[in-house]
Amino acid sequence: MDDKYLPLLSKQNCWWEGRIEDDVHLTAWRAQAPHWMPFNLKELPLEAFSLNIITGPRQAGKTTLIKFAVEKLLKDGVQPKSIFYLRCDEVSDASQLREIIEAFLAHGGSGEVFIFLDEITEVAGWEKTLKGFVDDGDFRKAVVTASGSNAFQLRRGSELFPGRRGSGRDILVLPLSFRQYLEVVDAERAALIPRLAELHPILIAEARKLLAQLPRLQKHLLDYFQCGGFPLAIPSHLKHGYVSEDAKEAYKSWVVGDILKNGKSDAIGREILKVILSKAPTPVSWEGIAQETSIKSPPTVASYVELLERLFVILPLYAINPDTGSREFAKNKKLHLTDPFLWNLCEEWCLQKIERKTDVLAEACLAYHIARHLTAKYRARRLSERVAYWRNGHEVDVVAQSKDGLAGFEMKWSDKKTAFPYKVGPVKNVTYISRSYFNERNPAVVPLAIFLAML
Repeated sequence: MDDKYLPLLSKQNCWWEGRIEDDVHLTAWRAQAPHWMPFNLKELPLEAFSLNIITGPRQAGKTTLIKFAVEKLLKDGVQPKSIFYLRCDEVSDASQLREIIEAFLAHGGSGEVFIFLDEITEVAGWEKTLKGFVDDGDFRKAVVTASGSNAFQLRRGSELFPGRRGSGRDILVLPLSFRQYLEVVDAERAALIPRLAELHPILIAEARKLLAQLPRLQKHLLDYFQCGGFPLAIPSHLKHGYVSEDAKEAYKSWVVGDILKNGKSDAIGREILKVILSKAPTPVSWEGIAQETSIKSPPTVASYVELLERLFVILPLYAINPDTGSREFAKNKKLHLTDPFLWNLCEEWCLQKIERKTDVLAEACLAYHIARHLTAKYRARRLSERVAYWRNGHEVDVVAQSKDGLAGFEMKWSDKKTAFPYKVGPVKNVTYISRSYFNERNPAVVPLAIFLAML
């Protein structure tokens, strides 16, 4: 291998010297408690030829997933020097990326090789470089896995490979869902909870059987409201009852850093997030947000929200026309933050108290979990692709769009029976989600902790 790259690559590929146990990411994983195996590991194809794309927010576990894939290959008998990992934030440009990959391919042996390119979107023009290798046949015996934290940028780049990805797949690595969180902190209880394969009809009979579990599930849900599903936040909250300042700083640095890397102002981003927190969960317009910031520009607000959606910070819900299923983009939007921990982090960073915070977190969690369920089921390109909301006289907080039609979900963080009146509107199949009230007949009402645990 080219001598000028050897020090960098040997350090990042410690298994070349038979020292996988010295890998910095696996060492950090072993040091935290609790720790869990990446939930997406079994989804990752490792047969040539494959071009895999891993996307998801920073600090959600993408690199850990890659390192466990390396460890699995080594346990399966793959030669260490046939496995190559590159952290692309240390690569200056696409030309250097090509040089490094060429140098590895020249010394990787004549059999299958496994190439992991972490945070590849840090390299401008990465997609053309990989396309060149694919088109020239250099990857015919390779499994190439590229990861990135900017969802749209990574997906847009991957569009250069129609029919050129072999057995490759798109893998979405998100913070733990509530069910995954349960599997980490209360595995025995999680194992007893059936999974919802479809959002509608809700398995009311199965949900009824879980009512005895509700007090414990409620406690776990309230903990989840504090730490969310991010790997750095969970251990400190379980140990101390709060998320450590180090974890908060790591995630704030991610948000601020990625805003700056994309040519935006972190100060303006903070202003926009502050308005979103102050209005949640009420639908808002770009004009309404702009008027409460120093920029006064609706298009600028829209561009920031678009970026924050790309970075998996914001989940926008657009109004839907129930008769056609089409989005009404000109109407006000519901803007949720994705993970519960991000609400808490942004509340501190923006110095903006969230009014009726538990209600806001409950509705946001409901929307986010339905969105990620549908994204996985239909391999959607965005989390927002198959979720919306409807409002006309009364509101349906989340409208899920599947091949079977529309299903509505209305969140009421309440146990009062009168909070759940039976309504008939253009959105059929509406299920109420409550704090702990349960009802089998119209309207169907299921506690949020039970619904999320089954999802």
